[in-house]
Amino acid sequence: MLRDEQRNGDVETEQSMAAAGGSPAAGAPSVPTSRLPVFTHAHPLAGWSPSRRPPRHRVMRVPHRHVVADHLNGVKDPARWVLIGIEAADDLGMVRTGMTYDKDYGTSAGFFEKPQRLQFFEGPNEPAVADHLEMSPRYLDFQFQPLRLTFRRADGRVIHKYPDVGIEYDDHSVRFGEIKSDDAWFQAAGIRRPLERIDMAMSASGMDTLLRIKGTVFRRDEVQKAHGIAMEARLTTFDPSTDGGRARAAVMAAGGRARYADVVAALGGHRAHAVDKLYAMLMRRVVDFDLSSEPTADTLVTAPRPASAFALRELLARFQRKVA
Repeated sequence: MLRDEQRNGDVETEQSMAAAGGSPAAGAPSVPTSRLPVFTHAHPLAGWSPSRRPPRHRVMRVPHRHVVADHLNGVKDPARWVLIGIEAADDLGMVRTGMTYDKDYGTSAGFFEKPQRLQFFEGPNEPAVADHLEMSPRYLDFQFQPLRLTFRRADGRVIHKYPDVGIEYDDHSVRFGEIKSDDAWFQAAGIRRPLERIDMAMSASGMDTLLRIKGTVFRRDEVQKAHGIAMEARLTTFDPSTDGGRARAAVMAAGGRARYADVVAALGGHRAHAVDKLYAMLMRRVVDFDLSSEPTADTLVTAPRPASAFALRELLARFQRKVA
């Protein structure tokens, strides 16, 4: 491959010399020409940004031990686990109670506005889901690993399980969920059987069964690009009365569904700043528009109904550790 690139470089050098009248005269001593290669491919770091997570992650294959799940037979069978109790993480999710550091994937953390605290993540799926929860007006609040479920196995050993995330929706319903890459992970016996036991424990405690959240949905390139732009702009300052009023007025004037370009124009000022303001309004639930890909001029913008978070915090408060 390098030889081909060098040959291309020689051709371009000779062509540029001829165009400049630089061909050597007959009988003149030959002058060595440059043989520096001309690389036609993008540099491998061309799209790298130190402030954001890499946009692509290989989906890990389900480990064989989770597929066969021999380690869950006999006294370790989840169906024989006895629930001891459910406890909220200290400060309703501030402390990552279940963080482990001996895995073959990375851990990360970031401050998010809706939960108003630092959130800790394992692997590439959880931060991708967190970006979606932060930016979508459908969700009012979320906390990662906010609960610890304690079980006693048949052999007497006490174990702990941690649902990945708790979510409050815009209708104030609350669901907890487990995040894996795709269906192959959820269908593996080593994952499925413990989750089924956790479902039973959640139901017995008056909560819904766990959501199965597939992280690959939020790790597609177009989604991560749209979320990345939005996350960078979400803290842009705007005036709720003036800017927010203009944006909602543009939506209402169009019958509740306005074009993205028209709402940006209604905000006035420099377009780039208006776009950033609109992303900030998206997170603050002043407006709503789709972020499954980067918005276009014709992306529809709506105005969600006002709502304030409270239900997730109230539910977690029920399971706070009692101080003796």
